[in-house]
Amino acid sequence: MRVLKSASLLMVPLVILGLTPTAPPMSRAAAPGPTYVAMGSSFAAGPGIAPAEAGGPAKCVRSADNYANLVAEQLGDGLTDVTCTGATTADILSTEQDGQPPQIDAVRPATKLVTVTIGGNDIDYFGSMAAYSCRDGGGKKCHAVDVATIDRALSVLTRRLENVVTAIRARAPHARVLLVSYFTVLPASGACAGVPLNARHLGFERSLAATLAGDSATAARATGATLVDLATASEQHNACSPQPWVNRYDVTSGNWPYHPNIAGMVGAARLIEQSLTAAGNTAPGGTATGGMIDATPDGPVYV
Repeated sequence: MRVLKSASLLMVPLVILGLTPTAPPMSRAAAPGPTYVAMGSSFAAGPGIAPAEAGGPAKCVRSADNYANLVAEQLGDGLTDVTCTGATTADILSTEQDGQPPQIDAVRPATKLVTVTIGGNDIDYFGSMAAYSCRDGGGKKCHAVDVATIDRALSVLTRRLENVVTAIRARAPHARVLLVSYFTVLPASGACAGVPLNARHLGFERSLAATLAGDSATAARATGATLVDLATASEQHNACSPQPWVNRYDVTSGNWPYHPNIAGMVGAARLIEQSLTAAGNTAPGGTATGGMIDATPDGPVYV
């Protein structure tokens, strides 16, 4: 296991980011943490955030400092991280991705905690945002956007997300399942330098983001999973904000357009930790509130 850096990475930056802790962080001195499996797409994997995961599948582009690793360090528990850039709900449930088995295979009966960020690639959210940014920014050889296919996927997205949680529960009946929504990328209105989207495309992408967040909330309610509402928590940390948790389209070498940065992963990890702390890191049940946290164990968590 890597050397813990929770004191510097999970506490000091949060003061800078305005996420003043309202509950004491969990420590290694506490009761042993749960067996933890992290699943999802690039917004969970953390491509472009150094250092890269040692020995991980090259095409998954996992960061050793993604939110799952940061949470595992705080829990003092081992982590099985099967997040993979480009993953869809099918890659979690049934499809091999770049030679990797379906992510659900990592879940065992003894698994106690599962985090999932998924659905964005099902509806080509970030692919379409990058394609429109390329086109609106005057780029060449921009990818096409298949709106009809996106519309069909939108009509079944909630059911696909529910299927993911149901499959996790079938394999690990006692696991706590956290459905972590996607970071908010675009501001509520307008844009900024480095986000070359015209008004029509901004509206389209905001509608996809809203549907993705709403369907994640609906799926969490329907299955009894915990919604970690990162979409709401990151609204003031969008790509155009003074303290962004995601990159703009125009990025320096090594960074990924419209994807989380390290500040975002720290914020996401803290939000997950607050959810677990509010619930007492136990099976679902009860309600906990306090300070900036407004949390119900099987409902949304806001910061």
